[in-house]
Amino acid sequence: MSSKKPKPLISSRSHDRCPVCGEISYSLGGMHPQCAVRRADEKRMKGLKRKSAAIKKPKSFGGVRPWERLCPNCKTVQHVRKKVCACGHEFPVRAGTRTDEGNHD
Repeated sequence: MSSKKPKPLISSRSHDRCPVCGEISYSLGGMHPQCAVRRADEKRMKGLKRKSAAIKKPKSFGGVRPWERLCPNCKTVQHVRKKVCACGHEFPVRAGTRTDEGNHD
């Protein structure tokens, strides 16, 4: 028996490489569908990034974080759960908040 393989009747064509990722492409157009989408979206995504970089995010008011508030009398930063400041100012309690945290009858 011979171990030689027969020569193909039709020469195999070299596979095209995708111009985006460089891998061998399986599609007829020579570019992977997902790479075509990525290439089409590049221009749009660059524009979106440029727009989002141009939008300035608001900074916190006076360096106060969301869980802090300023006392109107002494201008010290207090935690939002504090009801009375060290200077004696009582912060107003909003309607609907529980004032008796531990007492449940």
